Amino acid sequence: MNKQLLSYFIVFVVLFSVLSIVPKTEAQKRCRQELEPGKQCWLAKCRERCFKNLNGFGSCVEKPTGSDRYICNCFYSCGAQ
Repeated sequence: MNKQLLSYFIVFVVLFSVLSIVPKTEAQKRCRQELEPGKQCWLAKCRERCFKNLNGFGSCVEKPTGSDRYICNCFYSCGAQ
Protein backbone atom coordinates (compact mmCIF):
# COMPACT_ATOMS: atom_id res chain seq x y z
CA MET A 1 0.00 0.00 0.00
CA ASN A 2 2.82 2.40 0.87
CA LYS A 3 4.56 1.70 -2.46
CA GLN A 4 1.36 2.45 -4.36
CA LEU A 5 0.84 5.69 -2.42
CA LEU A 6 4.44 6.70 -3.08
CA SER A 7 4.09 5.99 -6.81
CA TYR A 8 0.91 8.12 -7.00
CA PHE A 9 2.72 10.93 -5.20
CA ILE A 10 5.67 10.75 -7.60
CA VAL A 11 3.35 10.80 -10.63
CA PHE A 12 1.56 13.82 -9.18
CA VAL A 13 4.83 15.68 -8.56
CA VAL A 14 6.15 14.92 -12.06
CA LEU A 15 2.87 15.95 -13.68
CA PHE A 16 2.73 19.16 -11.68
CA SER A 17 6.36 19.95 -12.61
CA VAL A 18 5.72 19.43 -16.32
CA LEU A 19 2.57 21.56 -16.29
CA SER A 20 4.30 24.40 -14.50
CA ILE A 21 7.22 24.39 -16.98
CA VAL A 22 5.10 24.45 -20.14
CA PRO A 23 5.10 28.05 -21.40
CA LYS A 24 1.85 29.93 -21.33
CA THR A 25 0.63 31.21 -24.70
CA GLU A 26 -1.72 34.11 -25.22
CA ALA A 27 -4.65 33.66 -27.56
CA GLN A 28 -4.73 35.96 -30.55
CA LYS A 29 -7.77 38.14 -31.05
CA ARG A 30 -9.03 38.03 -34.64
CA CYS A 31 -10.29 41.23 -36.22
CA ARG A 32 -12.01 42.05 -39.50
CA GLN A 33 -11.73 45.15 -41.62
CA GLU A 34 -13.47 45.98 -44.90
CA LEU A 35 -11.03 47.11 -47.58
CA GLU A 36 -12.43 49.45 -50.26
CA PRO A 37 -16.09 49.04 -49.17
CA GLY A 38 -17.65 50.57 -52.29
CA LYS A 39 -15.78 48.47 -54.84
CA GLN A 40 -16.39 44.96 -56.20
CA CYS A 41 -14.00 42.41 -54.66
CA TRP A 42 -11.37 40.66 -56.78
CA LEU A 43 -10.01 37.79 -54.70
CA ALA A 44 -6.35 37.96 -55.81
CA LYS A 45 -6.15 41.72 -55.23
CA CYS A 46 -8.04 41.44 -51.95
CA ARG A 47 -5.66 38.82 -50.57
CA GLU A 48 -2.58 40.73 -51.74
CA ARG A 49 -3.77 44.04 -50.27
CA CYS A 50 -4.77 42.42 -46.97
CA PHE A 51 -1.45 40.63 -46.62
CA LYS A 52 0.60 43.74 -47.44
CA ASN A 53 -1.39 46.16 -45.26
CA LEU A 54 -2.38 44.08 -42.22
CA ASN A 55 -0.45 40.80 -42.58
CA GLY A 56 -3.83 39.06 -42.73
CA PHE A 57 -5.99 36.88 -44.95
CA GLY A 58 -8.30 38.54 -47.48
CA SER A 59 -11.64 37.07 -48.45
CA CYS A 60 -14.53 38.25 -50.62
CA VAL A 61 -17.76 38.35 -48.60
CA GLU A 62 -21.22 38.81 -50.09
CA LYS A 63 -22.77 42.11 -48.98
CA PRO A 64 -25.67 42.50 -48.70
CA THR A 65 -26.59 38.86 -48.32
CA GLY A 66 -28.39 37.52 -51.38
CA SER A 67 -26.87 40.04 -53.79
CA ASP A 68 -24.18 39.60 -56.41
CA ARG A 69 -21.92 42.22 -54.76
CA TYR A 70 -18.82 41.14 -52.85
CA ILE A 71 -16.71 43.25 -50.51
CA CYS A 72 -13.06 42.57 -49.60
CA ASN A 73 -12.77 41.66 -45.92
CA CYS A 74 -9.40 41.33 -44.24
CA PHE A 75 -9.11 38.99 -41.26
CA TYR A 76 -6.01 39.53 -39.12
CA SER A 77 -4.58 39.13 -35.62
CA CYS A 78 -5.00 42.36 -33.71
CA GLY A 79 -3.44 41.49 -30.34
CA ALA A 80 -4.07 39.44 -27.24
CA GLN A 81 -7.49 39.24 -25.66
